[in-house]
Amino acid sequence: MPWGCFMPGVEAPVLIIGGGAAGLSTAAALGRHGIPSMILDQNEHVGDSWSRRYQSLKLHTIRRFSGLAHCPIPMDFPRYLSKDEYATYLKYYAQVLKLDVSHGERVSSVRKIPEGTDGAGWEVTTNHGTHQAKAVVIATGQCAEPRFPSFEGMEKFGGRAFHSASYTSGTEYRGQKILVIGLGNSGAEIAADLAAQGARSVSVSVRTAPPIVTREMLGIIPVQLLGIALMPLGMPRVIDRVGAALRRLALGDLTRFGLAKAAWGPFTAHRPAVIDAGFVHQLKLGRITVRPAIAHIDSNTVFYSDGSSEEIDVVVAATGFRTGLEKFLKVPDVIDGEGQPRFRSGETTSAPGLFFIGFDETVRGQLFEIRRGSKRLAATIKRYLK
Repeated sequence: MPWGCFMPGVEAPVLIIGGGAAGLSTAAALGRHGIPSMILDQNEHVGDSWSRRYQSLKLHTIRRFSGLAHCPIPMDFPRYLSKDEYATYLKYYAQVLKLDVSHGERVSSVRKIPEGTDGAGWEVTTNHGTHQAKAVVIATGQCAEPRFPSFEGMEKFGGRAFHSASYTSGTEYRGQKILVIGLGNSGAEIAADLAAQGARSVSVSVRTAPPIVTREMLGIIPVQLLGIALMPLGMPRVIDRVGAALRRLALGDLTRFGLAKAAWGPFTAHRPAVIDAGFVHQLKLGRITVRPAIAHIDSNTVFYSDGSSEEIDVVVAATGFRTGLEKFLKVPDVIDGEGQPRFRSGETTSAPGLFFIGFDETVRGQLFEIRRGSKRLAATIKRYLK
C-alpha cells in the first residue's frame, strides 16, 4: 500500500456529511481508532470541490502542513500544490485508505432520533433515502453557498454579474472592464489573474481593507510557519504590530496605490490575512484600481461611496459564502444566526453525538487545523461511543 498509509475497511456507526478534506481526514482518523464511518458527499467524485475552482488557484500553505490525517502529501508534489494537484491527492487519499464515500448524496435533514425510539441516535435524510447512526459529523465547510451582495440598481445592471465561485480564468475577459467586489484571498487572486490575462481595466471595491502578506517572508520563510510558531504565544496585539511592520517592509506602503491601512490584524481577529499571489505586483503596475464601497448601480455605470463612478462590463462578487447549515440541520442551539457552528471544530457540542469539523478560521492554515482537529475529534467520538 503506497505512502505508508493504513485503513481497515469495515462498516460504520458514524456518518460524516461532506467529502472534502475535513470529512476525509475525519474518516481516516476514526479508522485509525478502529471506528468505521460512511461519508455522504453531494459531489460525484472525491476532489470535485477543488477541481471546480479557478485555474490559477494554488494552496497558500506548504505541502508538509497541508496533508490530512495519517497520510501526508507525497514528496514528489511541489511545495505549494495547485488546486488540481490537491484534488488528485484527495482522490488518492480516499482510495489508499479505502474510505467509504457515498456520492451524489444531497442532505435535506439531520435530526436527533427521540430517546427510546431505537439505538441509532441520529437520522440523516438525503435524496437517496434515510441513514441512521450513533454519531454524525458535519464537515460541509464554510463555502457551501455563495453569498451574493445586493445593491441599489443591481437588477438593472446591463453586463454580466456572477459570484467568484463561478470564475474559472481571466482569458475569458480580455479587453473588458471588470469590477471585483471584495478583497479577500479569492478577490485578490481573481483581480490579479484578470489583470495579468489582459482585461481592459480591473477595479476592486474594498469596504474594509485587509492585511496583505507575502506567501514567504524575505522570499524564504513560508508565512504559515510564522503563524504556527507565533499563535501559541498569545500577545495577539503585539504580534500584529510587529506583523504590520514586516508587511510594510516586504510590500512597501500600499496606501500610495489607493489601498487603505489594514483595518484588522490576523492574530487579534483570528482570521487569515490575504496572501499575495500577484495582486500587489499588478496594483503597483497600475493594472488594478482600488475603489471604495459601492453606492448604487445604474445600467452599466457603478457609483461609489466617494462620489466617483465608472462603466463596467463584468461584476465578479468575491463576497464570501454561507455555510447553509440552517437548511438541513434540525437541531436547536448548535448554530448561530449566521449559520455558523457555536462550537469549536473537533469538540463536543450541546447535542450529544453531533460534531463539527473544518469550520474554524485560523492563521495557521485551515488544512493544518483540519488534520489536528480530525485527530482530536476521532478520540472524542471514541470516548462518546464507549
